[in-house]
Amino acid sequence: MSNKKLVIGIAAGAAVLAGAALLLAKKRSNNKYRAHVEEAKEHFKHKLDKLQQKARKEYKNAAGKTGNAVNVAADRAREWAGNTAKV
Repeated sequence: MSNKKLVIGIAAGAAVLAGAALLLAKKRSNNKYRAHVEEAKEHFKHKLDKLQQKARKEYKNAAGKTGNAVNVAADRAREWAGNTAKV
């Protein structure tokens, strides 16, 4: 009977240790992945900031080009209106 209790005690101890090992391994892997996620987040944030700056610059350039195109079209319309009035 004492051998049976010894075997049950050893098995119970091994099960507790295995459970604790699993919990520690899970916690360590979560920390490992968390570091990778934080690194990827910072990298993505940096790329997004660069993209936003580029978009703002392109928007300003497009606004200037649109204004120039409108002015050219208005000049052509005035010129055309002037030419048709002479005919």
